[in-house]
Amino acid sequence: MATEFHNLQELRHTASLANKVFIQRDYSEGTTCKFQTKFPSDLETRIERTLFEDTVKTLNNYYAEAEKIGGQSYLEGCLACATAYLIFLCMETRYEKVLKKIAKYIQEQNEKIYAPRGLLITDPIERGMRVIEISIYEDRGSSGSSSGSSSVSGSTAR
Repeated sequence: MATEFHNLQELRHTASLANKVFIQRDYSEGTTCKFQTKFPSDLETRIERTLFEDTVKTLNNYYAEAEKIGGQSYLEGCLACATAYLIFLCMETRYEKVLKKIAKYIQEQNEKIYAPRGLLITDPIERGMRVIEISIYEDRGSSGSSSGSSSVSGSTAR
């Protein structure tokens, strides 16, 4: 079983980065911001498939909410035009509010689920909304046996 860490600070200070897994965008339904829910083989020994899929599905739902066009988005656009976009100096858009919710959700997931398993999710906004990056950490005292297992799992992935 993977080394267990108790919090984000402990993970960052007592562990070394072993690998990174990237969850790519899913363009099957157009250019809306949606990420693939395919479970990466590198995470099989670290986290349950359902926990991973729930995280990605929740993120996809948040991004769908952020991109939804409704009355509030229309009003924000009208106010922006009427004030030469100066309104955005004193007002946060609905999209920005949802991005803050996403950042908070990722922070909570890292603290409750991912960090104790030696994993760390990076907010997709930090990667240009192209990927969800999951860093895999190993205890600095470990012998590095995971590098051999990740190459085996990588070769067996379809």
